[in-house]
Amino acid sequence: MPRRILSSARAALRHHLTPVVVLVLGLLATVAAWQLTRTAIGAQSTNRFMDEAERTTTALTERMSAYEAMLRAGRGFVIAVGGDPSALAFRDFVASLELGRRYPGIQGIGWSKLVLPDELEAHEGEQRAAGRPDYRIWPPGARELYSSIVLLEPLDWRNQRAIGYDMFSEPIRRAAMARARDTGEPSATRRVELVQEAGAERQAGFLVYVPVYSGAPRTLEERREQLRGWIYAPFRAGDLLRGAVGETTAKEVGLSVYDGGELGPAAILFDARAPGERTALTLVRRVEIAGRPWTLHYQAGPRFATATERFLPLGVAVAGLALTLLLFWVTRDEVKARSRAELSARRAAFLAEAGKVLSSSLDYSTTVAAVADLAAERAAETCIVYLEEPEGPRWSVGHRDPRLAARLGSALDGAGFERDAEIGPGATLAGGHPRARNGFDPERIALAARAPALAAALREAGVGSSLTVALSSRGERLGAITLLGASSRRFGRGDVRLATDLARLVGAAVDTSRLYAAAQNAIRERDEFLSIASHELRTPLTSLALQSESLRARATRLGVEDVARKAEVIRRNVDRLARLVASLLDLSRITAGRLELEIESFDLAELARDVVGRFEDEARRAGCELVLSAPEPVPGSWDRLRLDQVLTNLVSNAIKYGPNQPVEVRVEGHGERAIASVRDRGIGISPEDQARIFGRFERAVSKRSYGGFGLGLWIVREIVESLGGTVRVESAPGEGATFTVELPRRVHAAAPQEPGLTPAAPA
Repeated sequence: MPRRILSSARAALRHHLTPVVVLVLGLLATVAAWQLTRTAIGAQSTNRFMDEAERTTTALTERMSAYEAMLRAGRGFVIAVGGDPSALAFRDFVASLELGRRYPGIQGIGWSKLVLPDELEAHEGEQRAAGRPDYRIWPPGARELYSSIVLLEPLDWRNQRAIGYDMFSEPIRRAAMARARDTGEPSATRRVELVQEAGAERQAGFLVYVPVYSGAPRTLEERREQLRGWIYAPFRAGDLLRGAVGETTAKEVGLSVYDGGELGPAAILFDARAPGERTALTLVRRVEIAGRPWTLHYQAGPRFATATERFLPLGVAVAGLALTLLLFWVTRDEVKARSRAELSARRAAFLAEAGKVLSSSLDYSTTVAAVADLAAERAAETCIVYLEEPEGPRWSVGHRDPRLAARLGSALDGAGFERDAEIGPGATLAGGHPRARNGFDPERIALAARAPALAAALREAGVGSSLTVALSSRGERLGAITLLGASSRRFGRGDVRLATDLARLVGAAVDTSRLYAAAQNAIRERDEFLSIASHELRTPLTSLALQSESLRARATRLGVEDVARKAEVIRRNVDRLARLVASLLDLSRITAGRLELEIESFDLAELARDVVGRFEDEARRAGCELVLSAPEPVPGSWDRLRLDQVLTNLVSNAIKYGPNQPVEVRVEGHGERAIASVRDRGIGISPEDQARIFGRFERAVSKRSYGGFGLGLWIVREIVESLGGTVRVESAPGEGATFTVELPRRVHAAAPQEPGLTPAAPA
């Protein structure tokens, strides 16, 4: 007895000590995890700060290197010109550089010419004679050497202020210009205020100079003797560096850029430090920009630390404490939780497999039967699915014994159920709520269904309980699912949830299949109508076109100009109707997968000339100048008729949407690719509409303003893609549009496309 008491005491002590041990170990683990997390996050934050600073430094130096390379290209342009570049040539050169897109932050590119004192009057007279009556070199005064900003592009209101300015007269600029002259390399100034600055929003600036010589000097003396001037670029430091740093960096990591090696207000070029509290993370980097030292001072801002870095250590501590406390409950509830998890996993796996079966085919007559078999195997002994169909009820029966399933199905086919029956229409029509009945009476079911054979089949199956759930989708009742269990089984809430989820899957699958079938029928009827209508309309239109042309020719011969003009109007409208009918016929062919290609070898440039020639009269009436740029042949193998149709649609759209504006057609070859583009100066297309306009029946503007079905661009895209090419548009509202077609040089004939449900598209 004492031994048993001692054993019980030891067991009780173990039970009492176990929670205490778990608590102590949990607290120790929590403290260790908190300390490790804080240390790791500190190191991570430091590394992230260093990476961000290095990334920004690299981005800045790479950007400035790109600007230096661009200025060297400007020097090459001036040298290639030979003499002083003309304003037009210089403007075209700068425009080709695309400063706004490729070189953000730069204010422009200028040409500053070196002028000797005895050349001053001649230089000013030459510039005034060239159309600059107010031109003068300023500031005035006698100097040993003069420089003059002769050209500066883009010539906006800021840059206009700098024309004629003698930068060599100002000490800071003179120092950089002299250094560039003597070294032959790009040279940046110290911090200055640009002469372009005006108004309240003034910024610190700097300039970078690249010297231009008349020859290839090798020595210092030769460089000074052969100097012609400088290609230079003015920079507003704030605009330049803000673009290089980016909004995200400015908010998270403060950056101050100083001219030279000292940190002070007089040397600051740019300050993007975030206001508020600073952290201890700082970094100083020194870089050389066009021969001028800059100092970059980085300091982490208050928003640098992420929410994770700020709250994770505390979260680890709180979570560790909570986890330690919850461990008391975990052990006790582990068995129950595991049992529930296994049951949920089995049900989820069943529903997933059922969903996979239902999604495997749009023929729900087979998929629903397969789901009934699966439910009979996994969820109950028997599963009966009833569907309401226009031709009468449809039953799908699943049972572990295929023979018994066939017998139950045969008995149900001859059954007629009352509204209060456990299975069949009654459960579907009477309220729609799940019905679970434990204590199932096959005789009563058979009586309600007026089918004695059903009672015998149910008795043979050993049915003792039932669960019926309505099938519905989008508010429409579709049928019912009934699960039948053995006499010892009782259906509970979990079974009701499982059956409800299964019914939702089956209802959605049935509804989707029916909607798909209806959509396919509608598409088929639409395509048949379009095909018939197009063919029926083409015959009278052809006759009408011939008659109108004959009438026009006869009126012209007889000198009846009024009749001839009206006949021409009739012919143009008939042509327009013919094109609309052809678009409808192409729509029918493409959607039905009957677009066939006839590949032959021809010159794309020659085809473009034919298309442009056909549109000369229409372009003249619209006030458009139609320009073709096809400097050389572009041979290849394509479908001539379809490419003619592509170019015709694009040129027609350009004339329609850009009246009284020039239209340019360009054809060129690039290796194994051929490129054709059509550019107009019309109304343009907004960015959000540029993808949409290539859809069926889509357009960029209201059809009230411009006619058509909205099929032209869709047909263009379908034809181009069938030839293995691409079509794209570049446009902005009010700036016209450029449509570019890119094709491989060789296209092999392909089988017609398969029809299908595709998104609607435009012209």
